[in-house]
Amino acid sequence: MIILGIMDGQHDSGACILKDGEIISSINEERITRKKMQGGFPKKSIDYVLKESKVKPQEINAIVFGSILTPPIFARLFRNLQNEEDIVRSQERNKLFNLLSDIIQYKIKLTLIKPNSLFGRFNQLFLKLIISRYLGSKFKGKKIYFVDHHLSHAASAHYTTGNDENLVITGDCWGDGTSFAIYKCNKRNLKKIYSIDAEDSLGHFYSAITKDLGFKPFRHEGKILGLSAHGNAEKVRIKFPFTNKSKGLIFDYNQSFNINKKLVNELKKYSREDISAWLQEGVEDIVVSICSRHIKKYKSKNIALSGGLFANVRINQKIKEIEGVNNIWIFPHMGDGGLAVGGSLYIYNKKIRYYNKRLGNVYLGLEYSSKEIEDEIKKFGLNYKFCKKIEPVIADLLSEGKVVARFNGRMEYGPRALGNRSILYHAKDPKVNDWLNKKLNRTEFMPFAPATLYEQRDKCYKNTRGAEHAAKFMTITFDCTNFMKKTSPAAVHVDNTARPQLVTKEINPSFYEIIKEYFKITGIPSIINTSFNMHEEPIVCSPQDAIRSFKEGNLDYLAIGNYLIKNE
Repeated sequence: MIILGIMDGQHDSGACILKDGEIISSINEERITRKKMQGGFPKKSIDYVLKESKVKPQEINAIVFGSILTPPIFARLFRNLQNEEDIVRSQERNKLFNLLSDIIQYKIKLTLIKPNSLFGRFNQLFLKLIISRYLGSKFKGKKIYFVDHHLSHAASAHYTTGNDENLVITGDCWGDGTSFAIYKCNKRNLKKIYSIDAEDSLGHFYSAITKDLGFKPFRHEGKILGLSAHGNAEKVRIKFPFTNKSKGLIFDYNQSFNINKKLVNELKKYSREDISAWLQEGVEDIVVSICSRHIKKYKSKNIALSGGLFANVRINQKIKEIEGVNNIWIFPHMGDGGLAVGGSLYIYNKKIRYYNKRLGNVYLGLEYSSKEIEDEIKKFGLNYKFCKKIEPVIADLLSEGKVVARFNGRMEYGPRALGNRSILYHAKDPKVNDWLNKKLNRTEFMPFAPATLYEQRDKCYKNTRGAEHAAKFMTITFDCTNFMKKTSPAAVHVDNTARPQLVTKEINPSFYEIIKEYFKITGIPSIINTSFNMHEEPIVCSPQDAIRSFKEGNLDYLAIGNYLIKNE
């Protein structure tokens, strides 16, 4: 069975092809359009995944949307009201936007939007008509399914663990009236045992504080996480505005995107570092409290996470450290961009057969031939050198203190660059976070993440057992050992944690060989791996993107496929 999965979101969109339960191809629209967090109907992504997987429209058996209330008509209205480049300014500028958002997400959320309600059935029928129009005649007559937003998140996590039984936790700003949920999963049965409504959203509150600290919500929450380690939560003498009761979580204010003015004014007394620490600690404490209670109650050993809240790698570490947790897994594309895959996995398992296989890698995107790469290099008129064996050359350059942009193989799916669309550097220079970020026009408060040889993980990080596979995808932090702090200080945060990618030969032979050769030269098993892109741009997709970013960033070398280009 072949499924086309689609996510048509307000601030992310994409598509995937699922064939007999396997994810064959997946991409998000931003990589193709070059507009970060591109929302809207993912026409280009659909065209791409069909081409990449060599599937014809007539071979598709079903089309799945990873959300029930994905409202294309409202999404288009929103985009007409707003400047796509700055959602914050438009929200402040357009009262209609805020009104519609409140109506859709809060006021009609509880009974009216349930899938089997009159409104729910009408909404899905209405959306099917719109979707059929957007898909065109080549998909005429195809069965269309809608899967609840958080159920799609849960399916993306559960069905990629390889475990029959999991306690799956989902969390984000909101989706289909819910902001947080826990599912007891046993093979094909995903039973919701706890949930938090949209207006009591931890994720929404985190994004609202992100906005009030002068950053972009839905995009810069990672900066707040980075800032939090520089602050002191105890200095903020304000009660964290959530009441955690056994029956559920209650937000103490009437929440909308612009949070309570009284609270905002009170927070203005404190530094942004201390506010960030207060926010991070408050959300951590609540999430850990809720998760601990359910882990103990259901005696769950295997924990799986998905949803944008769990892009917060520090929260993931705190959950991993809960007593009784043996294994933790975070779906690598945890945000809404992963809903196309999650919805497709849910429908396949529900309608066809049980299929739960541990996700081996996320190299599911575009790949370019040597000829395509060479032709693009020639278009730019660049001098280049072909290296039959380029990995030792890259390792030598890294040991000499050179910055090397690496473009190789299939593009990564999800928010992390994992060696195929990465900028590499040695991790010995703690000042690199300043000067390299300036080259890339970035403003960051987190150190660059390390890529570490898998077999050297215990030499570098503490308490990795049970999270080794999750760490292959850069989705969790660990406390660092003294060896790591001494040899790779550029990759260690001020709180002595790091967010590593544990690299294996099986998953990425080329990237593994680069680090292994560097280890032979230096005795250090880690290098810096940061995403290959300029600030506020998506990770590079094509050779053209790579060459342009290489030149704009004024980096030392570009290793693109087996071609090496020196910046001259």
